[in-house]
Amino acid sequence: MHDEVAFLQALQEHPDEDKLRLVFADWLEECGDPRAELLRLLHTLTQAVVIPERSKLEDRLRSLLAAGVQPVGPFITNSLGMKLAWIPAGTFLMGSPVNEEGRNEGEIQHKVTLSKGFYLAIHPVNQTCWHAVMGNNPSMFMGDDLPVETVSWEDCQEFLGKLSNREGHGYRLPTEAEWEYACRAGTTTPFYFGDTSSPDQVNYNVNDVAKAGKTTPVGSYPLNAWGLHDMHGNVWELCADWLGAYPPGDVVDPLGAQSGKRLVSRGGSFNSSASNVRSAYRGRHVPTDRSPLVGFRPARTFA
Repeated sequence: MHDEVAFLQALQEHPDEDKLRLVFADWLEECGDPRAELLRLLHTLTQAVVIPERSKLEDRLRSLLAAGVQPVGPFITNSLGMKLAWIPAGTFLMGSPVNEEGRNEGEIQHKVTLSKGFYLAIHPVNQTCWHAVMGNNPSMFMGDDLPVETVSWEDCQEFLGKLSNREGHGYRLPTEAEWEYACRAGTTTPFYFGDTSSPDQVNYNVNDVAKAGKTTPVGSYPLNAWGLHDMHGNVWELCADWLGAYPPGDVVDPLGAQSGKRLVSRGGSFNSSASNVRSAYRGRHVPTDRSPLVGFRPARTFA
């Protein structure tokens, strides 16, 4: 391989090949490209939970993003123009430490390993994509680039079924563990951008005053190290899991409770407090409920 296009093509064909990703990092370093360091840091931070000087490495990761260094993906774009980022397999601490501000009792930290990578949309489904598949638009706040909302979990399942048939690939909601792993992108802080949040980073309710008082165009806020936007705030994102207590020990590929009355949602909304848009916060929604605070982003397995 002699150029970036060839590397990215190979990564799209074999996104689960960690060695290929690291060889690409070596090539980027030879070219003097700062993405090499971002790629290696992200790999290191997602392969183990106990890492020497972890907080320092996380700070360096964030500083690269703040300086404008772009994630390398790989990314794919489907026929709707929906862009998805590859999230490699890895390990992380799910939940929050006992001293995290705004923490709830149910956020018990535990080690989670995801044995398989997956694609995840870089932002919530917008109204253009929803209308293209469903032929309608249930949203309260209208705008092509605004996230679709006022959709139930059942509505989302219908959309994902139709999208899967249309694209020939299996689209689904992410599990709660996949969502938090993707949101954190190697970080252990309350937000992927650090310990605190600001209106420049999140569309949320600041001191009981919502910045916009409504949804904002998808992709408006800073991305994380995977290339994902809007994981904090804007709209709650529905997950595949029923809400239940976390397991007492380490787990691999958790699927959540087997049944329940409410399903998990993540990320908070434009009307949420800072504590409710944290990476670890667990929302809850009845499957049939529709709210202008709630949307979703699809996952897709590699096949």
